[in-house]
Amino acid sequence: MPSIKYPKPPSQLTDKGWWKSIGFLGPGIIIASVSIGTGETIFASRGGAIFGYAILWCFTIGLIMKAIQIYSSSRYMMLSGEHPMQSWMQLPGPRGWLPIILLLMTAVCLPFLLAALSISVGSIISWMLGQGESSGYASRTWATALVLVAAVVSWNQSYKRLETTQMIVVAVLLVSIVIAAIACQPDPVALIKGMVVPVIPSYQEWIHTSYPNIAKKAPWIELVTYIGIIGGGLPAYIGYFGFLRDKKWGLFAKQAVYEHSTKEGFSPIDESKENQRNGRDWLRAIKIDVGGSFLAIFLFSAAFMVLGAVILHEAHLVPNQFDLLTHQEKFLTALSPYLLILYRIGIIAAIGGTLFATFDVWTKTIHEGILPFQKTTNSITFVRLKKWIILSTSIIGISIIWLGLIVDTLSNPITIVAVPALLGGTTGCGAWCLGVAWADRRNLPMTFQMHGSLFAALITSGVVLLFAGLLGFYFKFIA
Repeated sequence: MPSIKYPKPPSQLTDKGWWKSIGFLGPGIIIASVSIGTGETIFASRGGAIFGYAILWCFTIGLIMKAIQIYSSSRYMMLSGEHPMQSWMQLPGPRGWLPIILLLMTAVCLPFLLAALSISVGSIISWMLGQGESSGYASRTWATALVLVAAVVSWNQSYKRLETTQMIVVAVLLVSIVIAAIACQPDPVALIKGMVVPVIPSYQEWIHTSYPNIAKKAPWIELVTYIGIIGGGLPAYIGYFGFLRDKKWGLFAKQAVYEHSTKEGFSPIDESKENQRNGRDWLRAIKIDVGGSFLAIFLFSAAFMVLGAVILHEAHLVPNQFDLLTHQEKFLTALSPYLLILYRIGIIAAIGGTLFATFDVWTKTIHEGILPFQKTTNSITFVRLKKWIILSTSIIGISIIWLGLIVDTLSNPITIVAVPALLGGTTGCGAWCLGVAWADRRNLPMTFQMHGSLFAALITSGVVLLFAGLLGFYFKFIA
C-alpha cells in the first residue's frame, strides 16, 4: 500500500503573515451562521438579562471547548483523509455503535432546532407588524411560512451560493450588533471580570418574583443549557467536515473519500520532513477557518450578552415565551432610532440566515453520518437525501410548532431548544471529543499525533461536555 503524501500547499499557507491565509475562511463561516440562530441572539441575551455580566466566562469556556473539538477533528480528517465517524467504525464492540448513536442524537435535534429557529424569527416579525404586539398564533403562522420558504429556497441551493450568502449574513450581523452593543456603553471592568472569573451566580430576588418558572431550576442548569446551545453542536459539526471535502484542501484535491483505518490497522503516512511540513502547512487553513468562525461567534455572544446585561438586567426583564427579542428594541429606540434599524437588520440576518442555511448543512451532516455504512459512495445521492431531509424535517418541525399550543414543553423556543442544547450541544459533543482522541492515538503515526497540551485539552473538553450534558438532561427532564 503506497504511503499517504500531502500535495504542496498554495503560497498563501506557506508565506509569512496570517492575513495572507484569510481567504481560507469558508466552511467555518457557514457553521458560524447556522450556530448563531437562537444561541447567540436569544440565550446570550437571556443570560445577560438574568445574571448580568457574571456568566460571560461560561460562554467563553463553552466556545473554547467546542473550538478545540472542531479543530482536533478537522486536524485528524486533514491528515488521515477520513471523517472521524469513519474511524469509529473500528471501535471495539458492535460495528458502528458510536456513529449510530451520534446520528440518532442529531436526527432528534433537527426538527426541534427548526421549530425553535422559525418561531424565534416569526415572533419578531409578528411583533413588528403588530405594532408592538405578538401572539402565539401569529408567531406560529409566520414560523410555518418561514419553514416553507426556507424549504423552497434550499431545494436547489448550491454550496457556492450558500457560502457567499452566509459570508454576507455574518458580516452584516457582526457590524450591526456590535455597534448596537457598544452604543449601550457597557461596563468594561465588569465585562472583563465576567469573562475571566468563573462563578456560579444566584438568582436575584426579582427573578423569584417575576419569573418563578426560571427560579425553580438551579442556576447551574441554566448555565449548562447555555454551553450546549452557544456555538452549535452535532447538527452543524458533523457536516462541517463534509464541507472540507468540497473545498478540496489537502488530500481531498486528489480524492473525496478515504478509508484510512481498518480492523487490521491504518494506511501508512509518509513521515519525511517534506511531508510533515506540507501537512502542517495545510493545517494552517483549518486554524484560520475554525479560529475565524469561533471568534465571530464569540463576538456575537458577547454583544448580545451586553445588550441583555445593560438593557434587560437593569430593567428586570428576561427574554421569555414569545417576548424573546422585543424588549431590547424598546430601550434601543430611546438611545437612537438608528440603533433600532441596526438591531432589526442584525436579528433578521442572524436568525433568517441561520434558517435558510440549515437544510444544506443538515443534509451534509446526515450524508457524512451514513457514509461509513454505505457499500459505495454513490449508494444514496446527496440531492435525493437533501430533498428527503427537507420534507421530513419540515413536516415534523411544523408539527412541533403547532403542538406547542397544547404541549407545555413545546410552547416556546426556550423550552423547545433545550433538547438539542443538552443532547447535541453537550452530551454528543463530549462523546465526539473522546472519540477523536482515540482515533488520533490509534490511527496516526507519532509524528502526526496531537501534541500533549492539545490532547489534554481535548480529553478535558470531552469529559466536561459529556458530564455536563448528562447531568443537565437528568435534572431538566427527569428529576
